[in-house]
Amino acid sequence: MKSVLWLFLIVVLGLGTQKTIAYKILMVFPSFSQSHLIVAAGLLKGLAKKGHEVTMVSPFPQTKPLKNYRDIVIPLDVDKDAFMVDIVKGAGNPWAMFLKTNEMLKMSYGISNSTMGLPEFRKVMEEESFDLLILGMFANQYLGGLAYHFNCPVVVMSQVQAMYLTGGLVGNPFNVASSAHVFLGYHSQMTFRERVINFLVAGMELMMTQYLRSIEREYYDSNFPSDKFPSYDESLKNVSLLLVNHHVSQGAPRANVPAIVEIGGIHVEDEVQPLPEDIQEFLDTATDGAIFFSFGSNVKSSILPEHKLNAILKSFGKLKQKVLFKWETDNLPNMPSNMKIGKWMPQRDILAHKNLKLFVSHGGMGSIIESKYWGVPIVGIPFFGDQMGNMAAISDEGWAYQLNFDDLTEESFSKALEEVLTKPKYRETVRKIAELYKDRPQTALETANYWIEYVIRHKGAPHLQSHSVHLNFLQNNSIDVIAFLILILYLTVKFIGIIVKFCWRILKNKFTGKKHKQM
Repeated sequence: MKSVLWLFLIVVLGLGTQKTIAYKILMVFPSFSQSHLIVAAGLLKGLAKKGHEVTMVSPFPQTKPLKNYRDIVIPLDVDKDAFMVDIVKGAGNPWAMFLKTNEMLKMSYGISNSTMGLPEFRKVMEEESFDLLILGMFANQYLGGLAYHFNCPVVVMSQVQAMYLTGGLVGNPFNVASSAHVFLGYHSQMTFRERVINFLVAGMELMMTQYLRSIEREYYDSNFPSDKFPSYDESLKNVSLLLVNHHVSQGAPRANVPAIVEIGGIHVEDEVQPLPEDIQEFLDTATDGAIFFSFGSNVKSSILPEHKLNAILKSFGKLKQKVLFKWETDNLPNMPSNMKIGKWMPQRDILAHKNLKLFVSHGGMGSIIESKYWGVPIVGIPFFGDQMGNMAAISDEGWAYQLNFDDLTEESFSKALEEVLTKPKYRETVRKIAELYKDRPQTALETANYWIEYVIRHKGAPHLQSHSVHLNFLQNNSIDVIAFLILILYLTVKFIGIIVKFCWRILKNKFTGKKHKQM
């Protein structure tokens, strides 16, 4: 009996002293957009809490030191504000954004290339080793060559659902008939017209991907010389996992290979952090409810055209609700009495407040996820990128009202506010969708932790890789097979035609020969 008790104690004590194996994880994310880093930071914070030693290389360090978390800061030597002023002028117009593509790419590639020359990062490259590289995807795919330098697997993180640019890295099927492009935001079953548009947009992305890779090939070759590293094209086949800021409840279901893992909502925590005292008091005393206004980290409210800004302020001034307004300077001219401004506001925790009735947003994916998570309807004013598609999708779901920036007037904005504030269907719909979004076997963080550790444990988990990664576009879409079968069919028909002609000539000659003999 005593021996059994001792064995029981040994087992219990043994289980109690077991520790998770701590890995060294490097994330490189040289993006000029701070909002992109919010999701990435949510992942790394979770890994650090679990005991892993994480290093983040980005332009945006954490404001407070964290255990097991190290920042290597990339200097931002770009005039992002001037770029965003031009973007606001063409807000909502995809062609205006298209014309700014080269400028945006120049900024993005400049930041990612300067990362490789950063003294602090060069020191890390020379002196340290890592168990995993996580690459935050934003015009920097060639940095996947770092995985060869550190001799470790590479995981790619995307801020949106899998597209051809990212999904192709793990061999995901490119189904344009049933999967709407992220920039279009079709939520329901596509009509024939929508499938035509989707086909054309997908084709444009395919060509754009090839263009980007032709640019990146030069950056790769200059940073990862061929005498020491595999080719750029080979590096594209070296991705173990693709983490996407998406969830199956968003839009139509998609066919994903096992190497795609959805982690939408990873940066949102159920545990709400205390708000600053002034904001807490402002919201607590909002007996008629409150509205939060923010266009994210890129589009500053202070760069809005004066007539648009005044239309927004006059509309808010007519409401009984209080308004929290993200404003980047000290003073806001013509500010109504029911408004409070702030250069920085804790968006996630504000959206969780019980008195918040409406979120006026630019439609960035992070903002949409946070608003959905806490059941807050949106009036969306998209500017560029995926924002138009995001807003179209959630408007179709029934919990948002989309207003184009060009159409923003005091009358149209007031109408949008009244529509969402007075009709319960918006809040009821978003709360139902929030239930779907949260109903998972694991949290987004638990899912990400598991698969990241899985990839490390299994040395890159090559068994997860789809064979299509090693096929080119023609092979992957069986165009070569179709062409071969058409050729075989053509040759067969041609051969049969020759035989028929040959037989006909014999019969004809024989028939005409008999006639001559009879005469």
